[in-house]
Amino acid sequence: MLNQSRILIMILYLLVCNRQVFSQCSPRQEIWDSLKKIEENTIAPDAENLKQLKKLHQAYLKCYPPSDSIYARIVHRIGGIYSKTGETETAIQFTKEAVSVNLRGTKGTDRSFLANSYFNLSTFYSQLYLYEDSHKALDECIAISRQFPAKYFLTTMAFEQKSYAFFQTGDYQKSIETADAGILFAKAIGDPIAEASLLSQKAQAQVELDDLQKAEENIKKTITIFSGDAYYTDRLATSYSVYAQLLTTRRDFRSAIIYYKKSFALNETSANWVQCSRDMLNLGYLYDYHLHDTSNALLCYKKGLTMVDKSNDDYQRSGLYINMGVLFWRQKDYEQALQYYQKALNALPIHFADQSIKNNPTVTMLMLVSNDYFVSTLLANKAEAFLDLYKIKKNKDLLHAALSTYQLADKAVDLMRWKQYGEQSKLFWRGKTKKMYENAIEACYLANDVNLAFFFMEKSRAVLLNDNLNELGASAKLPPAEIQKDQEYRVKVITAQQKWAASTLDKNESDKNQAKLLQAKAEFENYIRSLEKKYPAYYQYKYTADVPSLKDLQTYLSERKASFVHYFINDSVTYILGITPENARLTKLSKKQFDPAKLGDFVRICSEKQALINNYGSFATLSYDLQKTLFQPLQLPRGKVIICSDGFLVPFEALSKDPQGRQPLLGDHIFDYVYSAGYLLKNLAAAPSEGNFIGFAPVHFQPYLQVADLKKAGSSLQEAAAFYSSSKVFTGDESTKNNFVNYITGYSIVNVFSHASAEASNSEPLLFMQDSVIRLSELQLSRNLATRLVVLSACETNVGKNATGEGIYSLARGFTSAGIPSIAATLWKADEQAIYDISIIFHKYLAQGLPKDEALQKAKLDFIACNSLEKSLPYYWANMILIGNADPVELNSPNTGWIIGLGLVALVVFTVVIYRKKAKTSSSKKPSF
Repeated sequence: MLNQSRILIMILYLLVCNRQVFSQCSPRQEIWDSLKKIEENTIAPDAENLKQLKKLHQAYLKCYPPSDSIYARIVHRIGGIYSKTGETETAIQFTKEAVSVNLRGTKGTDRSFLANSYFNLSTFYSQLYLYEDSHKALDECIAISRQFPAKYFLTTMAFEQKSYAFFQTGDYQKSIETADAGILFAKAIGDPIAEASLLSQKAQAQVELDDLQKAEENIKKTITIFSGDAYYTDRLATSYSVYAQLLTTRRDFRSAIIYYKKSFALNETSANWVQCSRDMLNLGYLYDYHLHDTSNALLCYKKGLTMVDKSNDDYQRSGLYINMGVLFWRQKDYEQALQYYQKALNALPIHFADQSIKNNPTVTMLMLVSNDYFVSTLLANKAEAFLDLYKIKKNKDLLHAALSTYQLADKAVDLMRWKQYGEQSKLFWRGKTKKMYENAIEACYLANDVNLAFFFMEKSRAVLLNDNLNELGASAKLPPAEIQKDQEYRVKVITAQQKWAASTLDKNESDKNQAKLLQAKAEFENYIRSLEKKYPAYYQYKYTADVPSLKDLQTYLSERKASFVHYFINDSVTYILGITPENARLTKLSKKQFDPAKLGDFVRICSEKQALINNYGSFATLSYDLQKTLFQPLQLPRGKVIICSDGFLVPFEALSKDPQGRQPLLGDHIFDYVYSAGYLLKNLAAAPSEGNFIGFAPVHFQPYLQVADLKKAGSSLQEAAAFYSSSKVFTGDESTKNNFVNYITGYSIVNVFSHASAEASNSEPLLFMQDSVIRLSELQLSRNLATRLVVLSACETNVGKNATGEGIYSLARGFTSAGIPSIAATLWKADEQAIYDISIIFHKYLAQGLPKDEALQKAKLDFIACNSLEKSLPYYWANMILIGNADPVELNSPNTGWIIGLGLVALVVFTVVIYRKKAKTSSSKKPSF
C-alpha cells in the first residue's frame, strides 16, 4: 500500500509539473497576434522589431515544431529586417527557411505566402548582384502569386523588378518583353497603377534601343497617371528620370536638365539615395558630353558620390568614377582619367584592390561581376586612355597595357553575351563594341602585332552566328529525346511569333497572341537553362569563345593555295589584313584615302543595268579606284582569294585592273566570301545524304503572294539536275513549302529557282514557294542536315538588314545558321535568264568534282564567252557569289553494283564456254596407233 501511495503521489506531482510547463507556452493565436502587432508597428526602430521577433521565434521553437505558416512568417519577417541592416546573407537564410516550411504543403502551411518570401529573396539576391538567382525567385513569385487574387500586387511588382534587372544587365529586349508580360497581366486584373509602372520600365529600355516615339507615348502616360497622387512620388520621380533620358537623346538638353532636377528633388524627399545618385550621374554626363560644361558635370558627380555613401551601392559608385574618368579623358588629361578608371575597378564588388593603373582584375574576378556590360565599357575606356597616352609619350609599356586591357574587355563582352537571351539586346551591344574593336586594332597596328590584330578582327564580327553554330554542335551532344524537345520549343516560339505578327487590328486578339509568344519564349529559355545544368559538355561546347589562330588559318590556306583578306571598315578608318600561307600584313587607310560610301555606290551601279550602260565610264573609274585602293596593294598571288568583309558585300571579281573596266579580277582570281575565319574553319558535321541534288522551281505562284511567274524556271532546273546521278526535282504545284521543309535535309546540293524578298524595311527576308513563303527565322528549325551547298537562284538572297558587327541578316545567313557550310546567293535583283544560265553551268562543273569557288568562276567566264557584249556587264554575271567552304561537294557515286555483278556473271559464262570448246576440240583430235 505504501508503494502504491508513493506512486500515486509521484503521478500527481508530475501532472502538476507538466501543467506548469504547459502553462509557460503561449497559444499559437497569441503568438500570431503578437506577430501582427510587430508587423503593423512601422514607427518602431528595426532593432526593436528584430528583438521582439527573436523572442517570438524562441518562444515558438520552445513549444511547437517549426512547420506551420506562423513560424514561416516569423522567420520571413526576421529575414526582412536583417536585409535592412545590411546582413543580406543572414536575411537569405531566414527567408529560405520560410520558403521550405510553406513548400511542404502540410496542414497549417500557407502556399500563398510563398509569393512574399520569393519576392524578398529576389530582392536580397539582387543586392548581392546574383541576378540569375534573383530571376529564378521572381519566376517562382510570379507563378505562385498569379494563383491567389490577394497576391496579384506581387505579380506585377515581380514583373517590374525582373524587367528592371534585365535593364541593369543591358538585356534591353528581355526588359521590354518582361514588362509587356506584366502589362498584359495588369490589364487583365484591371490595375492601371501597376500597368503604368511597367510602362515606365518599358520606356526606359525603349530609349536605350532608340525606339523614341513609343517610349515617349509610354512615359507621358505614366507621368499623367502618377502626377495625380502624392502616394506615387517615387514612381513619378522614376518617370521624370526616364523622360529626361529621352529628351537628352532628342538633344532637348534644357528640358532634360529640368526633368533630372525634378526627379532628384522627389527622390531626395523620399530618401531614395540610390536613385538620387543615378540622377546626378546622368545629369553630370549631360553637362559633360553634350554641353561641355566641365564644372557643373564635376559638381553633379561629387554630389552623386555623397548620395552613394548613404546607399552603399558599389556599381553606382563605380559608375560615377567611370564618368569622372571620361570627363578627364575628354580634357585630354589621360593620366587623371586612368586614376579614376582604376578607382572604378576598385569600387566593384569583385575583391580587386590593386591601385596601380597598369594592373587589372583577373578573368576569375570578372566572373563575379553581374553587370558585365558595365565592366566591359569600363575596361574599354581604360584601354583607350592608355592608347591615347601612348600617342603622346610613345612609351611601349603604355601600348602593351592598352592591348592587355582590350583583351580583358573582350572577355567581359563574352561573359555579357552568354548571359543575354534577347537577340536584339545582343545585336545592340555588338554595335556598341564596334568602337572598342576599332581601337584595339589600331593598337595592334601601332604595335605591329598581326596575330593580335587577327584575333580582334575575328572577335569583331559574326560572333552571334558563331554562337548559333556552336549551339548546333552542342545539340549533337544531347540525347535524342532532348533534341526532339528542343525542336518542339523552337517550333512553338516561331509559330507564336508569326501568329502575333499576323494579328488583326483587334487589340484583344493581339494581346492574347503576344502573351502566348512571351510565354513560349520564357518556357524555351528555362528549358535551355536546364540543359546547360544537366549536360556540362553541352554547356562547354555552346559557350566556347575560342577563335582560330593566324597560324591555323595559314595552314588551311596553304592546303588550298589560297589567300585571305580581313576588312575592318568604319566611317573614319579602314584596316585591311592581307594573309597568305607565308605572310600577314596589316594596312591602315584614312577616310581621305578611302571613303566607304564608294562601296555602296559600286553595288548600286552594278545592280542597275541601264545606269551601268549609260554611265559605264564612271563605273569603270570607280571599279578601278576600288581595286587600286582595296586590293592591289595587298599584292596577292593569282588564284583563290577568300574575302571576309565587314558589314558589306561587294563582288570583288567585278573590280577592274584597268581604268577602262576591261579587265575584271574575275580572270585572275577565284573569289569566295566568308563571315569570319572561325566560321570558315569550323567543321560542320553532316548527316549521310539520300541523294546528290534536289531542286525547287515553283514556276507559278498563288495569287495572294503577288509575284510574277517564272516560266523558264522548271525547264532550267531540270537541265541543272541532269548533271547528277541521284536527283529529285519539285516544279510547279509540287514546289510547296511543305515539300521544301520535308526533303531538303537529305540532299547534298539544294537549288531554288524562285523569287526572294529582302528589302531593308522588312522584318525578315522571305523565300517564295508555290503556295507560301519561307521566312529567315524558320530556317533555324532545320537540324541534322546532309546539305553541303544551297544555290539560291533568286533575287536578293544575300540582301537584308545590316547589323553592326554581325553582317547582313539575309536568307544566305539563315541557311548558314542552320549549319549549311556553303551558300551561293545573289546581291541584287537578277536577270532571270542570266541567273539560270550561270546556275546550270555552275552545276555542270560541280558535278565534275570541281571546288565550288572554281566551278562558279568557270560558270561566269563561260557565260561571258558565250554571250553578247552586253552580257559581259557585271549586272548579268557578278550577281551571284559563293559564301563559305569552297571545297568540292562529295557526291554519291551511281549504284554500279548490278553492272559489276552482271560483268562477273558474263565472265563466268565466257570462261565456261571457252573451256567446253577446248574440251570438245581435244576430244576430236585423238592420236592414232
